[in-house]
Amino acid sequence: MKTHTFNGRRYKVFIDPDLDGWCDQFKCNIHEIHLLRDTKTRAGLITAIHEALHAENWSKEEKDIDRVSREIGTFLWRLGYRKSTM
Repeated sequence: MKTHTFNGRRYKVFIDPDLDGWCDQFKCNIHEIHLLRDTKTRAGLITAIHEALHAENWSKEEKDIDRVSREIGTFLWRLGYRKSTM
């Protein structure tokens, strides 16, 4: 996946497994999400959810985004959701 639309805005998606995630805050014409953890791990899944939540709604506080992403990520991981190796 190279792009995805959140809340009507198209984002370029980048993967770099060496750092944590980052999402821009609509300050430029080209929106970006950087998923900097291995997306095959539970932490990577949580990071992807965290940054997607930011892209959807920047009015939420970081502590709320962090809590919700951990809860949803852990729930999905326990259900067996994993990134395929394909």
